[in-house]
Amino acid sequence: MAGESSDESGVVWSGRLGRVPAEVRTTNGQRVLRIGRWSTVVDDRTEIRHRTGRFALSQRIIIRQPGRPPFVHRYRLPLLLQLAPYWEATYDRLSAEADDPGLGLVELLGGTDDWV
Repeated sequence: MAGESSDESGVVWSGRLGRVPAEVRTTNGQRVLRIGRWSTVVDDRTEIRHRTGRFALSQRIIIRQPGRPPFVHRYRLPLLLQLAPYWEATYDRLSAEADDPGLGLVELLGGTDDWV
């Protein structure tokens, strides 16, 4: 389960993006984002975006930093969560954030998303 409270170990957020673990940790005053084996320091020049894939079947988190190639992490939500917007009449952003931990992660890091 994803959380957003800081503890003694410096972990600010932890969760899973699809099958891959992810976390945001504060180390020496810097925020470090780790997705699987990949990690980077997130600063004010870092651009983070969350995008929904084709037919809402997959999600992407795109991280751009000056002087580095963009990092794209693609992941899928469980099938029932992928179908939730189609059978839930009142599906809104709060429901989407509860279903997709990537939305909360991107918001925590000051990024943007394409959720309408």
